[in-house]
Amino acid sequence: MSDGYAVVDVETTGFAASGRDRVIEVAVVQVDRSGEVTSEWCTLVNPGRDLGPQHIHRITAADARRAPAFHRVAGALAAQLAGRVVVAHNLSFDARFLAAEFNRLGVPVPVAAELGLCTMELGGRYLPERTGRSLRASCDAAGVRIVDAHSALYDAHAAAGLLSHYLRMAGRPEPWRDLLDSARGWRWPVLPAELAEQVRRRRAAEQWSPPTDLPSLRVGDLVVFTGQTEAPRQDLVDRALAHGLRVNAGYVTRQTRLLVAADPDSMSVKANTARRYGVPIVSEAVFGDLLT
Repeated sequence: MSDGYAVVDVETTGFAASGRDRVIEVAVVQVDRSGEVTSEWCTLVNPGRDLGPQHIHRITAADARRAPAFHRVAGALAAQLAGRVVVAHNLSFDARFLAAEFNRLGVPVPVAAELGLCTMELGGRYLPERTGRSLRASCDAAGVRIVDAHSALYDAHAAAGLLSHYLRMAGRPEPWRDLLDSARGWRWPVLPAELAEQVRRRRAAEQWSPPTDLPSLRVGDLVVFTGQTEAPRQDLVDRALAHGLRVNAGYVTRQTRLLVAADPDSMSVKANTARRYGVPIVSEAVFGDLLT
């Protein structure tokens, strides 16, 4: 049975773990009881829906579309966590999403805020000089380097650095030794562990390029928007209306002339409908060019 810690981080489509939002990237950095990193594991996850605030997590739909669905990585993920105390910065958030994903498969797992360690909460004890509770503020106070914020793997490594700092300050026996002892006995589901390879960011072989037969927009044409664009949505709507276009905020129909997407590889309902109807999908930048 494993011993030590599994430091996790998830990137998600939003904040509603028990609703429509899903995990889109998950990383686990294993740390032994002395605070040394012993392994890392990370993969993108295909959520089967749009990716939410891409300007924050920066995951492209082109990458997510070729990633495995959660059920195909659940066994490998469970193997990474079994027997270890789960650790995260803002553990309640990561634990809710991981538990929700496993619950959708009908496989409850021992992942919850009260069953692990939160590096954000522990900072109140071990980082008296920190200026905030964020991962960056905590790492700055502990002298831990953050390489790429809002990347699951790098954020997990940053949280692992915080855990190592806390372990050095706490000494032995650890104040949470009861958790370490209990974790070895928690029951984890036995699932197939190698149904899918790990898919990392920016590995998609084919990135989106604008269609070669874009329509000329005419007064009265119907356009639809999807995703969180860089410009405020209302600004784009106002520009469309100023050019005499009609805007349908709700859904794509066969009469839609153009779908403007924050990410043209989007897996949103609107994007999937547009592909089915043969409606061209363009980026925000291309839409701006069509209006000039």
